[in-house]
Amino acid sequence: MLFAASLVENRPLGPSSFVLRLGGARALSSARPGQFVMLRGQWGRDPLLPRAFSILRVSPQDGECEILVKAMGRGTRLLAELVPGATLSVLGPLGRPFPEPQAGRTDLLVAGGVGLAPLLWYAEVAHERGLTTELFYGARTATELCLLDEIERTGSSLHVATEDGSFQGRGGVTGRVTAALRAYLEPAAPGPNPHVLTCGPNPMMKAVVQLASAHHLPCLVSVEGEMACGIGACLGCAIPLVAEAGGTRPFGYACVDGPVFDAARIVLP
Repeated sequence: MLFAASLVENRPLGPSSFVLRLGGARALSSARPGQFVMLRGQWGRDPLLPRAFSILRVSPQDGECEILVKAMGRGTRLLAELVPGATLSVLGPLGRPFPEPQAGRTDLLVAGGVGLAPLLWYAEVAHERGLTTELFYGARTATELCLLDEIERTGSSLHVATEDGSFQGRGGVTGRVTAALRAYLEPAAPGPNPHVLTCGPNPMMKAVVQLASAHHLPCLVSVEGEMACGIGACLGCAIPLVAEAGGTRPFGYACVDGPVFDAARIVLP
């Protein structure tokens, strides 16, 4: 559904990350972790196209939603400059979400950068149902980490990895997030029925998928391909799938077939 939302709060989190809290977003009440929106401010023709963002959380009772953003290009920098009261065009909820948290399953959530958004929301939903998760969160440096207190409120076991080793609290390790995941997996078998859910940069997810495969763990990935429409019309977010028996390599589309895929079905770039 396409609708206009109003900016309630633009909350800075660090050098370049921020959370947009949008009002008038009751159309997103049915959204689930892993789904996304196409978002655009009222800034004229440049940039022309909206941007895709995973939903951080929705509050159906308030008609609000939150979006985690990192200022990287012109569009996201313009979003960073918005002040409360600004109007934004929102299309959503879009895409296929993660499956619902379930009792009797150990969910290993592996996040990098703004890929934290759908996994933090997933952990919050699990917490509401009396379930716990293991959340692995990686960044280049401690200043890029965000929402740690909100992660802790979910009751998740938090495993933090920074490439420069600048974060040493709360079980922090030096290296990529896969180092934290490997340290968890290799000393002993994980909890019952472990599943890996991951979202972040493609190189990170590719390494996570390889590690999950080495330990024979099911793995779901939430891809972050660039999108122009979000509804499967432009075909700009094609994702190669694993070749079929006849040798044909089909494609899926991040916006309608994903963004959540079974890692065994797709070929990450």
